[in-house]
Amino acid sequence: MDSLAATVSEHLVSVRARLRDAGIPECDLEGELILQHVLGIDAAGMFASMNDTIRPGIEAELRSLTSRRASREPLAYITGRRGFYGRELSVTPDVLIPRQETELLVDLALRWVTSHPFKQSNVRIADIGTGSGALAVTLAAELGQSRVDAVDVSPSALNVAQQNALVHRVADRINFYEGDLITPLIGRTYDIVLANLPYVTANNLSSAQPEVLREPVLALLGGEDGMDLIKRSAKMLPAIMDRHRSFALYEIDPLTVAETVRILSMVLPTAQISVINDLAGLERCVTAELG
Repeated sequence: MDSLAATVSEHLVSVRARLRDAGIPECDLEGELILQHVLGIDAAGMFASMNDTIRPGIEAELRSLTSRRASREPLAYITGRRGFYGRELSVTPDVLIPRQETELLVDLALRWVTSHPFKQSNVRIADIGTGSGALAVTLAAELGQSRVDAVDVSPSALNVAQQNALVHRVADRINFYEGDLITPLIGRTYDIVLANLPYVTANNLSSAQPEVLREPVLALLGGEDGMDLIKRSAKMLPAIMDRHRSFALYEIDPLTVAETVRILSMVLPTAQISVINDLAGLERCVTAELG
């Protein structure tokens, strides 16, 4: 086949085959996404262009990006974006790629605000370990009267989060802080505290998928038992939670649910502790409610 005359349809077949040979589980879908990214069109535009030919320069970029994905570089780092709660976020290798299961924390936070209408006009939110800003940006966008303070130890991650806040027009309602866990927020109180902290154990990280190993270790490794940062941050919670009525949410590894419940029960003895399953039926979030 003359590559210069190859159609979009023929290139799609080729990209999918290359990814399939590389062992990419969702090779068909990811082939479409790479092609759409290179062509700068959506799915409808791609399927409407199946009989069109691709210019040589675009074809070279397509080959390059396909090779990167075949080497098991995460697709989100290749395209520079990831969908989260109906919005597209910028991502770089400096941040953890937002996961669908993390959307559960957004659902739970929004549900809590809805059930406490007197909080809706000025809800105060803390996002500990903000990374790309997925939680901070999403909640600021969903809750138009909210104020969010977002913390991360990585200045590079904060740069990505700030860019996402600008793109989604919520930068005026989010303050970003560089620092260790809750430390920069001591002296303030919050209605909602979200923590999606590193919780992968050292043993699990060593056997993780190649794509996961391309993500920043700082955003993944939670120590030998996956609990290092959860334990340290939980001890700081009483200093920033509104003791009259507030809500803390931790995303967890299902294997650490019992220890997370124990820690939160110890530091917040009057709180109502709950465990929430994700869409796959796995224990994914532990919450603590005061008031």
